[in-house]
Amino acid sequence: MSGRKILKCFDCKESFRREELISYCPDTAKNPHWYCEKCLKEKQEREKFSNCVCVIFGIKSPGPRIWTERKRLQLTYGYTDQTILDCLDYIYNVENKKKFAESLCLVNPTTVAKMLQYKRMKENQANSIAQAAAMEIHEYIVPIRESKGRKKELLNPDDFLDD
Repeated sequence: MSGRKILKCFDCKESFRREELISYCPDTAKNPHWYCEKCLKEKQEREKFSNCVCVIFGIKSPGPRIWTERKRLQLTYGYTDQTILDCLDYIYNVENKKKFAESLCLVNPTTVAKMLQYKRMKENQANSIAQAAAMEIHEYIVPIRESKGRKKELLNPDDFLDD
């Protein structure tokens, strides 16, 4: 294989040996690029975030407003991309709020707390259903006693009619 032994990461521009870099081509690109492990992980997380936001809002690609708000949420509150996506899913799919603008403005500590409480409740329900399904059922067959034919006392209605 002819080629350089030292290559640069496409994102961080640091030099690495060819064996340390990974060739990756995202869905939106035509040509693959070389990434170090750290940059590749960030690239894939960013791509996943972008795809999920596009599905939630029904857009082709997130605009600069979404990327700015994402960065603000990560720096201010320390939210991960998954937390932001879960919160957006909760807001628009569980609470059924209307989508007036493509924005992450509804993602705040209050809605994140509601989302986490909802997820815990769903997880508890799933656990209780799983426990019920795994529980061993013991059948007990109740014997049926057959009634012994009691002799019925037959009453004659004419006996009650005294003239």
